[in-house]
Amino acid sequence: MTQVSWRSRIPFLVNTGYATVTAASAGILLVLLLVAGRLLSASDYGRFSFALSLTTIVETIMDVGLGHVTVREVARQKASADRLFRHVLGLKIMWVAIGLALLLIVTPILRQDRELIRLCYLMGISSAVRSYLLTARGLLQGLDRFDLEALIVVADRLLLLVAGSAAMTGGYGLFGLAAAFVVARLTMLVSVFWLLHAFLGGVRPTFDRSTWRDLQSAALPLGFFMIALNMYSYIDTVILGVMRSDAETGWYAASYRVYEGLTYLPSMLASVLTPRLSYLFVHERAALRSLLARVLGGTLALGFVLGAITFWAASPILLTLFGDAYAQAVPPLRILAGGAVFVFGTWILHAAAIATNLDRRLLVTTAVGLTANVLLNIAFIPRWGISGAAWATVVAEALTVTLLFAQVRRRIRAAA
Repeated sequence: MTQVSWRSRIPFLVNTGYATVTAASAGILLVLLLVAGRLLSASDYGRFSFALSLTTIVETIMDVGLGHVTVREVARQKASADRLFRHVLGLKIMWVAIGLALLLIVTPILRQDRELIRLCYLMGISSAVRSYLLTARGLLQGLDRFDLEALIVVADRLLLLVAGSAAMTGGYGLFGLAAAFVVARLTMLVSVFWLLHAFLGGVRPTFDRSTWRDLQSAALPLGFFMIALNMYSYIDTVILGVMRSDAETGWYAASYRVYEGLTYLPSMLASVLTPRLSYLFVHERAALRSLLARVLGGTLALGFVLGAITFWAASPILLTLFGDAYAQAVPPLRILAGGAVFVFGTWILHAAAIATNLDRRLLVTTAVGLTANVLLNIAFIPRWGISGAAWATVVAEALTVTLLFAQVRRRIRAAA
């Protein structure tokens, strides 16, 4: 029994290793953003951060939950992976068009800066391409091919780092950086589809209304959840860009980048947990409860420790990474670090909710957190500026993780 149990854990440990590489590669993207902070003025960095935040929100509309459904369904029925993936590719054409049209309409309403509007449109193209890359990653996660996923993600971020740094050092500024995102992502998309063609034997989109209806029915709750989640993560930067100066937006973006870097670890664990918990929910529910309890407890402890370290070292971290021009970003980083334990727990509970088909409850819970975040930002930013935005984030995260824990706990008990 001990030998069988050990062998059953080996795939999880191996996948965790590859997912660690994937998560660690986010540091490559962070390096690019640090280079941007160094080479661009605080105002230009704020404008870029606004465009990146807005298009990241729109990107979730382009995916509308199809990536997560791909992970879950492929993990449960690997034999039908090629057929499912082709249907998803076809369905995403419609949603990418909807997302780009929405960006075209919304951007001029939020900001009247013509150069910023063009910047958002250019970054929107990059987000559309990345949406397809994320779908390919979902397929590979469901197939337990975390090795190929790691290869794709590392290559994508290295290409972004090289192209983006070259554009800025060459004096092409904001639009050079945005163009680098588009070129790098298009290059990766072609490479990934070539790889998947050899892997699956064909990746042409398939159009079938009946299958699309089934896919969309399963994906919409998760899609609305991801839209709410990304808005929850990036809406403060967008609101700051509308209500305050570009420089303040840049300072807050710098503090949030460091804070976001802390979340790479729980996001890595969540990516490995989702297919594993999806399988256990159908086949071994006792094992699901045990695994979830261990991972959640360890992740909360890790969030507390890393948050405390970041709070204590906020000033040297920011000044070393971004320079003296970002001293104003220290107070909001300390506030955000105090809420690290909440967001660490939220990542793991998201994985558990998706794996246990808690899609609609997950959407409602995240929508509550998003609403609280938006209202708190609107109330706090005029009075406390970027520190108010940080407080709004932490309070909303505490509310979200509390509600999510209650929902997941009830679901697991009911399924026992």
